[in-house]
Amino acid sequence: MDYIEPSGRNPIAEWQAGLPPDAQAWIDARLIQMELMLRWPPKWASDYKGYDGIIELRIPFNRVQYRPLGMYSPGRLVILLNGAIEKGGKIPRRDLDTAATRRQTVIREPFRVRAHF
Repeated sequence: MDYIEPSGRNPIAEWQAGLPPDAQAWIDARLIQMELMLRWPPKWASDYKGYDGIIELRIPFNRVQYRPLGMYSPGRLVILLNGAIEKGGKIPRRDLDTAATRRQTVIREPFRVRAHF
């Protein structure tokens, strides 16, 4: 699922659309692969330390570290909250803060999501 702004804007789709086409396809392929798994390997996803409730998906492609940030909802459904790219071993704080803010919004307004694909 993707987080949706009050205006109806989908920032996850916009982030992904701004990436190179082959990276977009790789990310979607990984998400489809992960969707079919009961348990994700830690090298693919884990809780982000210091940001309660935020999970980091690790999708390396062509020497770029793509890091969609999300949260679990009931039933272990994943909601993507923000897109990020890790640089120098770190995700920019503003991307993490945006994900944390959107997480709080989804908790208050769970209807603010829609299917990713």
